[in-house]
Amino acid sequence: MKFFMKRKNNLYPAILPCLLNVNVASRKDMGTKKGLQLMNKFIRNCKIQYKKYYILKCDISKFFSSINHDILKEKILKRIKDKDAIKIIFDIIDSYSPGLGIGSMTSQVLAIFYLNDLDHFIKETLKIKYYVRYQDDFLLFHPSKEYLKYCLNKIKFFLEKEDLILNKKTRIYSSKDNFIFLGKNLYGNPSKYRSVKRKIKNKKNLYFKNKITLRSLTSTIICYKYIYPNMFIDDNKLF
Repeated sequence: MKFFMKRKNNLYPAILPCLLNVNVASRKDMGTKKGLQLMNKFIRNCKIQYKKYYILKCDISKFFSSINHDILKEKILKRIKDKDAIKIIFDIIDSYSPGLGIGSMTSQVLAIFYLNDLDHFIKETLKIKYYVRYQDDFLLFHPSKEYLKYCLNKIKFFLEKEDLILNKKTRIYSSKDNFIFLGKNLYGNPSKYRSVKRKIKNKKNLYFKNKITLRSLTSTIICYKYIYPNMFIDDNKLF
């Protein structure tokens, strides 16, 4: 308990103040609900301010398992000076391989912190007024499609330095297009449960064929549990 409190009392106060409010995961009064509220607010604002606008939706490939330990530790050293706390946090980081686990709150906080520099880059360098991120899933709103293409290239280059890449779900949408963010489409309707169940079953089959790890399977299930808690009341129905 002493080590846990040492970790918490140094990690949280050091990291949380530097996070932007548009980074909505794994903090008090944040979450998917906050992310959807910001998305809807930005859509309303864009409809008022622009005749037409575009949305760059980005998704990072295998985010948690791709987090580079050395890069994360460098970021931690810039924020925390307590040597004992650093050792505890580094031991936690090193207990996972590759990347970070998705289950613990410490891992969640370290994960949202890992992309904090990206948040500041998008807001302060690219000057994106309307931007929201939930872990590895984020949206940029802008009236110029060409500028969002420029932003996309800059983000790709930035993520290369973080040892991350965007996946094939990344694309630019028109304001008239429908898209899924945090399990909801543009009209606030949830994406189809049947599709989610099929994806989980496919993952389970891949696991039993030794084509993916147990960690990959459980990470998928945990991710969907955050978005569709009612779907997991009877887990046996999923399989």
